[in-house]
Order: sequence, then C-alpha cells, then structure tokens
Amino acid sequence: MTSENNGILPINLVNRNLSHEFLVEKTVEEIKKHKYINPLYDAGFKAFLSDEHALLSFLNGVFQTDERNRIESVVIKNTEINIIFPAVKQFRLDIRATTSNGLCFNVEMQKARPDYFVDRVLLQHSAFVLQSKYEWDQINFGQLSVDISDEERAKREVHRYEIPPTYAIWICDFPVGKQNDYRGTWAVRNEKGLTLSEKIKYIMYDLTKFTKTFEDLKNDEDRWLYLLKHAGSAENLPDFNDDVIAKAINRLLVNKASDKLLKEQADDMVFTEEQLDRMALARVRARAIVLAEGEQKKAREMARALKTMDVPIEKIVAASGLTQAEVEAL
Repeated sequence: MTSENNGILPINLVNRNLSHEFLVEKTVEEIKKHKYINPLYDAGFKAFLSDEHALLSFLNGVFQTDERNRIESVVIKNTEINIIFPAVKQFRLDIRATTSNGLCFNVEMQKARPDYFVDRVLLQHSAFVLQSKYEWDQINFGQLSVDISDEERAKREVHRYEIPPTYAIWICDFPVGKQNDYRGTWAVRNEKGLTLSEKIKYIMYDLTKFTKTFEDLKNDEDRWLYLLKHAGSAENLPDFNDDVIAKAINRLLVNKASDKLLKEQADDMVFTEEQLDRMALARVRARAIVLAEGEQKKAREMARALKTMDVPIEKIVAASGLTQAEVEAL
C-alpha cells in the first residue's frame, strides 16, 4: 500500500494475471506496513463510524447541534434495502441509522466517482425513503389488518403519505460537481430558492476540498473529517482528548485489527465487483477505439490509392469519409 498508488496495490502486481486470493493476501501485507486502516474504504469506514457513540458524535458535528437541539441517541439499523429495486445489483447502504427524535440517516463513503453519480445518490435515497417509511409505519401502526376500528383506520389514512425526515450524508474522496466548498447541503427547491420540503436533504462532503490543518479544526465536524482524510497515511492521529474519538481511532489500529477486518479491507482495495464492472467497461471502450483506429487506417489507405489515380479530392472525401484537409495531407 504505497503512497504513490493512493493505498492501492503496486501497479506491477495489479497488471499481472493473478488470482483474487493472492492479491488480497498481498494487500493485507501492504496494509500491515501502516499504522492505521484507511477509513476511505468500506471496511475501514464501517469499523471507524459504525458504532453508535461515534456515529452520534459525528452526526452532532454534521448538524452543529448545541445543548438545545442535540441528538441524544442513535440506533444503527440493518443496511440492506428490502424494497424491490430496479437495478441489476442490490443496494446495501454503508451506515443506516435512526435517532431518538425520529430522524433517519444514511451515511455513505464513496472512494471513487462512479458513472451517473448524482443519479445513484437520488436512486439510492429514494429506496432509503421507502425503507424508512415502511419501518416508520410498522412502529406507528403495526401490521396491516382488515379487522381494525374506524378510529385506527382514520389515523392510518391521515398519515398514509407522511414520511419521516431522511438525510443522506455522502463523504466523497473525489471532486463533487457544482460544489465549490468541501461541504454542500442540497435539497429540492424551486426557481426562487424556496425548499419544497425540509424532510429530505443531501449533505455532500468533498474531501479533496477539505484542506484544514490541525490548527484550523474548530468543531466535531472538522475533527471527524480530518481523521477520515488523514488516517490512511498518518503516523499518529490526534484524539482531541475525546474518549469517543479515541476509541474510534483505536478501531483503526492495524496491530489490533482482526484477521477478518484486514481481509475485508484488502478485499475492498483489490478488485471489488464495482471495480471489475468498471474494468470491463474500460476494456469494451478500448476495443471500440482499436476498431475505430483500424477503420481510420483503412480509410486513409483507400484515399491514398485514389489520390495516386488522380481522382478528384471531393470524390475521395465522399468515398473515404475523411475531411478534405486529411486527404490533402496524405
């Protein structure tokens, strides 16, 4: 896990025709050369923040709460989305939680920018809203039944379309489009800037724009972002005299990590399903380029032959598909 490769296996290992198991084994060896597990990959991220005390501290930092509106408790939920989903691959959220005052959160770590990133955010959040609505109804109304009183039926009808507040927090290790700062809060608004609903918000963090030094850190939001960004390459991390943060950092220590966590981290850093999909796309595009270059070569050879036969340039252009300048340059 060298700094030149951003914590990924050295290029000479990636390019060889090696088994997945061998690459995972070698990546574990590279991880062990560092003090901390990198939380910018899924396994490390979940080890770092998928703890109710740490997540509570992080969320209060995100929303800059004070004693009057502080989130008092949070419950981490199953990350599977059980809604029927129009996708080839099933979505599984990174961290999903609800708070004591009924807020629903999805916290995602995204190391690389996928194609149609904004579409993915919207689609994933739509499923998250439906899952949250289903669970909210179960808590408030229980299982559906035809044998209920008119009062209960009326109550269900009043709340038929009510949804709980759902917030998506995306931590991105790549530039987020249309966002000039490291943090952006997005919502559905009209042309006058009026927000359609306060119940759905997207908070996007762009770590490439988070450049605060240790001396610049002022609050819990700053501290958690600083740790997320620097843990993968740091020799030592500050705990800010905070017991919750100290325990979160301790969970990233390589020499205390279980073999299971190290293997999961290595698995994320080698060829995940998403990476294999992107590699397949790259190969398809490369083949298309090669084919296009082959056709271009044939067109030039034909044009060159026609040119030696003194065929008018306009006819060569029409026959070959080349431009007049390209034909004249032959």
